[in-house]
Amino acid sequence: MKRILPVVAGAAVSAFGALIVGEYEFDGVLPVLAGLVLGLLVSEAVALGGQWRGWVPAGIAATLAAAGILWGGWIDSGEGLEVYPALAWVGAAVAAVVALVRVRPRPAARRPPAD
Repeated sequence: MKRILPVVAGAAVSAFGALIVGEYEFDGVLPVLAGLVLGLLVSEAVALGGQWRGWVPAGIAATLAAAGILWGGWIDSGEGLEVYPALAWVGAAVAAVVALVRVRPRPAARRPPAD
């Protein structure tokens, strides 16, 4: 249960973000900025919700963040009635990279060399 709740929270944040982002046109820098913000929000929900860091939660957060942007792009396209915006893929890549970097394992602290 400790691992499932952060994933559910991340999915909820991603879905809510998709509904908001889908109401705007995917033009200019909007998909990149939306990917940046949604990647940060989803990664915070996954990482801080359960104090869970590592490659597995990083992959989950990256997938959820990218899915949120792609769903928003689908909503923007009139739910498949218009052409799918190509910049949605760019925004999804940005969201995935941001979430992956944010939740990745922290590097081990290095000790200074002994004199």
